Amino acid sequence: MASMLLAATVAVAQPPPAPPYPPAPPPRTAPPAPPPRRYPPPAVVESAPPPLSPAMRVIYAPFYVAGLVIRYGVYYVIVAPLEVFGRALNYGVEGGVSKGDDR
Repeated sequence: MASMLLAATVAVAQPPPAPPYPPAPPPRTAPPAPPPRRYPPPAVVESAPPPLSPAMRVIYAPFYVAGLVIRYGVYYVIVAPLEVFGRALNYGVEGGVSKGDDR
């Protein structure tokens, strides 16, 4: 009787068996990668335009000279004298150079 009681308590004390696990899901597969794109070769660009014809150079020359006169004329007629005058005011007659008396 004791063995039956022991068997009954052991059978009741154990948890019920676990239900069977569900089947594993099928492995995930990524869609295949698209094929690489084929780019067209780059367009060839000429590095420099062709030189002007002699007739166009004659027509263009006065405008080129006018541009140079405006560019450098403004600097040497207006800007440079103002810079020199400003330096003369800053440094005075000596120009910022000592005569050697300060030794």
